[in-house]
Amino acid sequence: MNLEMHKPLILLIRNAQPYDFGGGERFPVFVAKIVDYAYEPLIISRSNKLLEYATGVGIPTLRGLWWQKQSWSGVNVILFPMYVMWQLILFTWYLYIFVRLRPRVVHIQSKDDFIAATYAARLVGATVIWTDHADLKHIWQNLRIWYKNPIGKWVYLAAQYAHHITVISKSEYNEVTKHLPADSSLRSRIIIINNGCVDVYEKYTHKLQESFTFCSTNRLVTDKGVGEMITAFKQFYSRHPNSQLQLIGNGPEDAHFKKLAKDCPAIHFLGYQQDPLKFVANSHVLLQPTYHEGFSISILEAMMMKKPIIAAAVGGIPEMIDDNTSGLLIPSKDSEALLTAMERLYKDREIREKLATNARKRYLADFQFDQIVKERFIPLYENARH
Repeated sequence: MNLEMHKPLILLIRNAQPYDFGGGERFPVFVAKIVDYAYEPLIISRSNKLLEYATGVGIPTLRGLWWQKQSWSGVNVILFPMYVMWQLILFTWYLYIFVRLRPRVVHIQSKDDFIAATYAARLVGATVIWTDHADLKHIWQNLRIWYKNPIGKWVYLAAQYAHHITVISKSEYNEVTKHLPADSSLRSRIIIINNGCVDVYEKYTHKLQESFTFCSTNRLVTDKGVGEMITAFKQFYSRHPNSQLQLIGNGPEDAHFKKLAKDCPAIHFLGYQQDPLKFVANSHVLLQPTYHEGFSISILEAMMMKKPIIAAAVGGIPEMIDDNTSGLLIPSKDSEALLTAMERLYKDREIREKLATNARKRYLADFQFDQIVKERFIPLYENARH
């Protein structure tokens, strides 16, 4: 950690499971790269992938604390006293760091940090901003049932000390606020700020693969529709052998999906890639048949890269894609609908080009992240307490 303190310091805090490296994990790096004209950014995380990614683009980092145990529901609720002790340790650590560094802004993006880092930041007089990457709708379930979800209730209490909470889509706003009491003061402090991505289109060659290539850049978990992609592509490949499916990412269900795909040589598991966009640039179609989604960075990046997209019509995705105009929307958990959409794009080059062109136009109009940060986040940092 080597900071030159000529500008006010902003701390960007994000933690996640070791196998996670999606939009939520890249978000603090995107923010840091854009705000550095006004702030001195520092990313705090325990995620090795995030720390390596940030360091690779020249963003200062600090290795933080994080407890991998994240499930406290059901019978695990009896372990709540252990969670209290963990939060005391985490709060003490954050307070020590914040007293040393004296940040102007602390921008928090993960559950345990919502509690400990918020209290510590307010004690040193910092502005506290939360960004919810589609977690609060789960964390705040059962808020009104007194004997359930003590951690969710604690996060709710900590939220009273956040100056603002940003959510990434209208869909997420509705899902989060439906759990809140009708008279909750938090409603006025929850703000919709869409995700975005930085325009790097010109940095890539965009040379399409010889085989017709479907690409996915997601964690390998059931909820991302990986099983449906494999099932649909195996049928597609039986009809169109000059095709392939590239799955970029890893996850706790790697072995299961590799077993499911073992009899199809055209399904390639490429694992974690620090630069997934080079694969997106050379593919024909991006697939995102997820079961739920806040506001997909994978889709935004494909729009930025001028790619046709097939995605499930869930969560915030219909706010990003106009069906049959800037992408194809399908029902989730439906491999047949996915296969039909894949066939349509394979056979119709004109529709592929139309969707790709319109996706790029929509990105340029609404989802350039440098504009979003400068026009929405920085004013929030500056004016949150006024």
